[in-house]
Amino acid sequence: MKYLKQIGISLIVLVPTTLAILIYNDKITENSPVYYKQGVEFYNNGDYQNAYYNFGKIKFISPLYTTAIYKQAKSAQRAGDFNSAILKYKLFLEKNPNSIFAQNAQYNLASCYYYLKDYENAKTYFLKVKNNKNNEITSADYFLGIIEKNTDKEKSAKYLKDYLLASTGNRNYELAAADELSSIGRELTFDEKKLVGITYYKNKKYQEALKYFYTLPINTCWDYLVLANHYAGNKVIAKKLIENDITSYSSQTDKSNLKQIYDIYTSYMPGSKIRNWTLMSNIIKRHKLSGEDYVLYKLANILPKDKSINLYNEIVEKYPNSEFAPEALWELFWNKYKNKNYISAQELALKHLKTYPNVQSTKKMMFWYAKTLIKQNKIQEANAVLSKLNTKYPDEYYGLRAEYIINQKNDFWKTNQHIKLPVQKEDLAFPISLSQLNIKDVKLINTLFEMGDYELWLDADYNNKIVKSWFEAKKDKKSASIVLARDEISSMSVKPSILSAAYKLAYPLYYTDEINIAAQKLNLDPYLITGLIREESYFNEHAKSSSNAIGLMQLIPATANYMSSKLSMDINSLADLENPKVNLYIGCNYLKYLKDKFNNDLYAVAAYNGGEGAVQKWINTFKTNDLDEFIENIPYDETRHYVKKVFRSYHMYKKIYQ
Repeated sequence: MKYLKQIGISLIVLVPTTLAILIYNDKITENSPVYYKQGVEFYNNGDYQNAYYNFGKIKFISPLYTTAIYKQAKSAQRAGDFNSAILKYKLFLEKNPNSIFAQNAQYNLASCYYYLKDYENAKTYFLKVKNNKNNEITSADYFLGIIEKNTDKEKSAKYLKDYLLASTGNRNYELAAADELSSIGRELTFDEKKLVGITYYKNKKYQEALKYFYTLPINTCWDYLVLANHYAGNKVIAKKLIENDITSYSSQTDKSNLKQIYDIYTSYMPGSKIRNWTLMSNIIKRHKLSGEDYVLYKLANILPKDKSINLYNEIVEKYPNSEFAPEALWELFWNKYKNKNYISAQELALKHLKTYPNVQSTKKMMFWYAKTLIKQNKIQEANAVLSKLNTKYPDEYYGLRAEYIINQKNDFWKTNQHIKLPVQKEDLAFPISLSQLNIKDVKLINTLFEMGDYELWLDADYNNKIVKSWFEAKKDKKSASIVLARDEISSMSVKPSILSAAYKLAYPLYYTDEINIAAQKLNLDPYLITGLIREESYFNEHAKSSSNAIGLMQLIPATANYMSSKLSMDINSLADLENPKVNLYIGCNYLKYLKDKFNNDLYAVAAYNGGEGAVQKWINTFKTNDLDEFIENIPYDETRHYVKKVFRSYHMYKKIYQ
């Protein structure tokens, strides 16, 4: 009985103690997000000392503990307290060796040792980064090269060359790596001299590049000697190098460099473009030089269409494996189609699709092959081709056109002034389904995002452009975000759902209120305005083109002045055109002016890019009711592509958001 009483007394004492511990632990767990969020705010404002202190308040029982250690390490590193950063990075790696942040933690740890001049430890961790099978942080090679420079020059040179030869990763140290390699303390090999010279050339250090190219046999770097001299302003030397040595070295020259050299040489000639490229073609033929397909294609593109056919034929017959052969074959097809020779056109289309099943012009050829079948009243066969085209390229211009024809929808180019863009949501959800992260990481993402910690995930070890696009959007880098998502979708063999985050990042909604107001006032389709802005500037209000077009809707100053006078508004300076409201107001009114002039959305969009005078001339010249034919006949490459891109964006926006 006495024994039981003692147990009872112990339980009375134990229960309150246990409850107190549980309550204390709950309090820690409850406070952890508060401390973490405060830490993030201090970190984002550059107050790394207070950030470190707040992250340090989070105890080991909190699910945020290990992440807070990593953030402490980053805070200490940013503050220049490398010793504290090292302790925290090592603790983090000890607890999270397989974390998606582990590789960056190792790299940062190595960097801290490096800045403390503890090169042995720095080397250990840089090597771990370098040997990671998923390594994308190639700058580890750069630091390893510097570390080894005073102890093992051969290893140093190898690391520096590995860094310079890498095609991905952080390229911020290229010039520094070239400088380090050039001062390695021994005679550079032939390959090393060329690599250093090419690195300087790529980074527009042409005089430095020439110092190395002139030490090499001319047959090994003739092309770079020509190009570096040209861009350094030594045009007389470049011209002499071309004239003296092109017959000897054109066959050994990189194709891309050779094309530049031909462009440069024709620009030195005093005559017209047609005369100069004709002379270049004659030189090529006379001396049997490499790159004839390129020169023939350049000449064919500037000759009148009736005179270019023989050159396109020559490319297709003589150079069937050339990168220019598919487009040359398209031009032959289009010549037959325009002349209503549909059977011959069909034969050329089939030849193209069989020989070049997956090149840039394939989708265009599929579409027009179907049109030849329609011309011959082979509707069922045409629909089969169009269906295949739409399935293979559902988000491309020709795939979208195919869908309209198959389903016999309304006019593809006719817009709707009675609709509105949806209310713009503040945030697009993190594209979890596309991130290939595990459940544990996804839960952590959601927790941290609630506290405003987006920066941390830039350190994550993943390689997904959609996720990177999302981060760029969060940082308000609209253009970069769109390009990343666009390129990733383009590379996918199987496209995601049209309603996925991927497409919403590639076709985002910005300035919806302003666009809806302008569209309603001017009787324009807000989706058309949005599609046009996407193609003009990718929503970069500060965008400036080489032709001095400015802002969201890329207004040429002369056009902006003309429209502002019609609208009785003042533009005090070109900087005013970077104001989104001003730019949208003038740009939308200009689009409305063009639509009223032509009474046709397609012509208005073409005129927005090519000019109203040019469009009127094309209407008078082509005299066709087939708007597909009108577009394909537009002689300005830029305008022809522009029209397709704008209407592609227009229809994609409607698919995604309507």
